[in-house]
Amino acid sequence: MKTHVFSVLVSICAFCMLLASCGGNKQVVQSERRYTNPFEGGAFDVPCAVYDDDEYFAATGFASGAAARKAQLQLSALKNGQDVIAMKMQHAVEGEVMSFFEEVSSNGGTDVDAQVLGGINSVIMGIVNNTSHCCLKFSGVDEKGNIECYIGIKISKEQISNAVADNLSKSHKENIRQRAEEFRSKLAEDLKAYRGEE
Repeated sequence: MKTHVFSVLVSICAFCMLLASCGGNKQVVQSERRYTNPFEGGAFDVPCAVYDDDEYFAATGFASGAAARKAQLQLSALKNGQDVIAMKMQHAVEGEVMSFFEEVSSNGGTDVDAQVLGGINSVIMGIVNNTSHCCLKFSGVDEKGNIECYIGIKISKEQISNAVADNLSKSHKENIRQRAEEFRSKLAEDLKAYRGEE
């Protein structure tokens, strides 16, 4: 009987130790899942942060994934930055072009030539697709083997205003052709003041 009681006590003790060890593992797992700052240091500053200024449109591109795919992540981050900068450029330039058409159009701005606007978007995308980065950084590898890639890109506002004005001057509309140089100067000045990230 004493042997049987001793066996039961040993079994109960072993079971209690097993439960205690399972609880301890859960605490370790929970402490590993704490959320931390996604960027280095104590602040949430974005690596490769670039901003619009008088001379440049700027954007920061992001991508994340497996550390073994650094080259693909770099391309994805560049594409992300190009998409952001293209949207800002199109917003700024199309507003200027619409104002220009309102000034030169005989129909009070309703005769905007969609072909010309499409051509301007093609010019913008041609410039955007040829951009390279001015900053490139990778984060550390996390516990799952993933990293983040950050790319900063800039595009000259003068390059954009010249390319858009040249595109307008090739238009079949005589009054646009005559006022393209005036438009070039106005667009260059207005783009200097544009700050898409503020």
